[in-house]
Amino acid sequence: MAHLRSIMLGYENEEVKIILLDMELTFSDSIVPVYSPYYIDMVLEKCEKLFEIRYGSNVELEETVEGFDDEVQTLLDQLTTTCRMKLQVLTIAGMAGLGKTTLARKLYRDPLIEYTFHYRAWNCVSQTYLKRDLLLGVLSHLINDLTDETNKMSDKKLGETLYKLLKGHRYLVVFDDIWDCTFWNDIRIYFPDDKVGSRVLFTTRDIELSLRVKAAKPTHVLRLRTEDESWKIFSKKVFRTGVCPYRLKRHAKAITRKCKGLPLAIVITAGILKNYWAENSWLQISKSLHSFMVRDPGQYMDSLALSYNHLPLHLRQCFVFVGVFPEDYEIPVTKLIWLWIAQGFIHETVSGTLEDVAEDFLMDLIKRSLLIPGKRRVNGHIKTCCIHDLLRDLCLKKADEENFSQEVRKHDHSTAFLDGTNESIMLLSLEPPALSLLSDFCYPSEFGKFLRNGQSFDIESYESLRILDVESISVSMFPAEVTQLLNLRYLAIQARDGSPSASISSLVNLQMLIIASRKNIVVPKTIWSMVNLRHLCIKTGENHIEDPRFVHETKNDSLQTLSQVSPQSCHNIFSRTPNLRKLGICGPLVTSQGELEFPNIRALQHLQKLKLLNTIPYGKPTRLLNTMMFPETLKNLTLSNTCMDWEDMWALSLLPNLEVLKLKFHACIGKTWETDDVEFKQLKILKLHNLNLRQWVCWRENFPGLKRLVVRQCLYLKSIPSELGKINTLEAIEVRWCTYSTQVSALKIQEEQESEGNFFLKVHATNNY
Repeated sequence: MAHLRSIMLGYENEEVKIILLDMELTFSDSIVPVYSPYYIDMVLEKCEKLFEIRYGSNVELEETVEGFDDEVQTLLDQLTTTCRMKLQVLTIAGMAGLGKTTLARKLYRDPLIEYTFHYRAWNCVSQTYLKRDLLLGVLSHLINDLTDETNKMSDKKLGETLYKLLKGHRYLVVFDDIWDCTFWNDIRIYFPDDKVGSRVLFTTRDIELSLRVKAAKPTHVLRLRTEDESWKIFSKKVFRTGVCPYRLKRHAKAITRKCKGLPLAIVITAGILKNYWAENSWLQISKSLHSFMVRDPGQYMDSLALSYNHLPLHLRQCFVFVGVFPEDYEIPVTKLIWLWIAQGFIHETVSGTLEDVAEDFLMDLIKRSLLIPGKRRVNGHIKTCCIHDLLRDLCLKKADEENFSQEVRKHDHSTAFLDGTNESIMLLSLEPPALSLLSDFCYPSEFGKFLRNGQSFDIESYESLRILDVESISVSMFPAEVTQLLNLRYLAIQARDGSPSASISSLVNLQMLIIASRKNIVVPKTIWSMVNLRHLCIKTGENHIEDPRFVHETKNDSLQTLSQVSPQSCHNIFSRTPNLRKLGICGPLVTSQGELEFPNIRALQHLQKLKLLNTIPYGKPTRLLNTMMFPETLKNLTLSNTCMDWEDMWALSLLPNLEVLKLKFHACIGKTWETDDVEFKQLKILKLHNLNLRQWVCWRENFPGLKRLVVRQCLYLKSIPSELGKINTLEAIEVRWCTYSTQVSALKIQEEQESEGNFFLKVHATNNY
């Protein structure tokens, strides 16, 4: 019980207290033997409830790997052997859902691989690929930040850059989901063979691919999992304890047997069962699985459909919508949520906004193993997600079967790429009856050409559009004709001059406006008459919004996001945007007297996330004089180039709900940060990025609730304070692009904690020197 109480520390709500008390009474008063199945099941179910409360908001990222021990060792030997130092190509093959990517990822992340290879890169290829995308994909793993100059290079120049980077180094490049050898023929010349033991690893469904790419070894063909291995995967996926209750075991065993050893089937079935505890439900699912699980893999779509059939109606349309994204596409979660809202799939509730409800839907789909979490933000929240190819096929199949999509097949998806470049546009026109979905989804190349060349287009042909995403196509100016598409809910534009015209207010239904512009833009005052606008996201620059005082409709209760606006624009805005949740201010934020000054945002009582970017460096430490300008609701604060004195950091500790603090590029200047007796009571995430800090002195009492510390590009910092390792809540320390001594200090903290029995603290240290 003491161990359970320690795990639930900080989560002691009324439900937790009742469960723990009930368990204590059971232990002390039970007349049932503690080793009886009934007793064990009762304890397991209560533990599951506790763990769901404790970890329910965090979906497990790590993939369950069972039965790969032999494969891992064999492939590790082939990848790291010094007997054959020539460049070698190796392949892993097997049917969809068998675990090819999982195995390759396990190898890629193995410590021996990290130690052996100077460079590692991972790239997804899929059926439709562009040579340029493949080269940029590999380069993105080798170069910290790809510059605009790199992105503008020709394919040949990109290949030459890649060759020069790899030349003389031992490297491992993984190409995932290969369909044929054409792509390798296109890019093979850019991978030098210096006979230093470099390797290229392919995953594919084609067993014969190894012959066509002249692999060094026969294809490593994955087998189906054994019954025991399947059972271990199933138990780990369904139960947080990893133990199946006795009363459900008979049905669970039958279910896993019917999965026929295919990991994807096991994972999806586990997602169906995760929310069911009644024995009768397991019996019914066990019986229904029988008719779907057949020996012919070609008919496996039926078993995938079972997962879909168990979805409530409100999740079905959200799930099927994900099929509009290309294969192997890493979907930005924020974008997906906004698109769902634009389509009218999400309805507001008393307890949350549309965005909150949509995020719950997303997490539900992930928990059901229908979506896969990808990258995470520094605070642990999911940043991107993806969908397995088979499940994407299911989305398209259901869209056809249930008449969700009448025109999805009318357009060749290859036309998504214009003139051989990586440019695509998304147009969605949807009529919103009860369960409507894609009635028009296409990538017509002519539309992009119209915009790029400044030509007019037939408005009537596109008047029903709800979503227009042309952010990947650069145009000279914000296209005024777009403002005639009156049904638009979502509009994303990239332009050299992205300033919209006053006619933008014609888009009365618009909810999301995303603008990427090379120049600073001016947003017309007519924007304030767009009462349905929820997110005004300007990607870059110091942008001006015209004064709303002389507009009839000046208050926007819907607006939640406002980014990259100049401080001069803000003076008459905040009283008209009472529900802002995310705000980014970019411009001069330091007075001539060296005081950090920005518009008073105290009135924004719903503001949770704030970014302050100063554009005119001061050169000396600045002072933050008035912390009362921050609303108490603020949870996430990012400072950049503000040049604050480290001694003034105490002021930020006064923010009562601050959970995430990011200090970037001279946010603070000075050689030493001594926290003294300052206490950041609620801070969970601290990120230090590109600072000139040399010495950091702190105690665990300064950050009592810290969970994650991220230190990047702090080139002068000598060490991480050892006191931080004593923080009970600390889960991870990440050190990248720092000095080797900083890395050593972080690893030493981990060693000290492990010697004291704390194996929960993880240190991630790479690219330090």
